Formats: sequence, C-alpha cells, structure tokens
Amino acid sequence: MQGDKEMFLRMREDDFNTLTQGQREIFTYVEVREANEYENNKSDSNYLSLHKAKRKATKEVQEYLFNKRHK
Repeated sequence: MQGDKEMFLRMREDDFNTLTQGQREIFTYVEVREANEYENNKSDSNYLSLHKAKRKATKEVQEYLFNKRHK
C-alpha cells in the first residue's frame, strides 16, 4: 500500500524561502519553530515540565504503535 504515509521533513528557513509557490502548495502542513527553542526556554520551569511530558508521551505513543505493528 503506497501513499498511506506522510513524510515529516525539517528545513531551514532560508531553504524554505527558495521554494516556489507551487512547491509550497504540495505540503499539507507547515509549522514554524525556533531552531533553538530549548536553549531559549531551558530556564523556564513550566516549559521544562511540559517538554518532559511531551517527550515521555511521544515515546510511549511510538512504542505502542511499534508493538501494535509487530504483534
């Protein structure tokens, strides 16, 4: 079954800006993040708590999906 997956790519802003409008229209989703988000917020205890919870939840979801595929 081809075509039933999505690809997630990371790209620098300068490279994204060189894409044509037609190339940009291919994307179904675009999200902008600061490249140094963690460095900018590592002294914020609320950010650290949320970031840790996000990492834990992401890991658990990936492990669940892996186990589900391989049963």
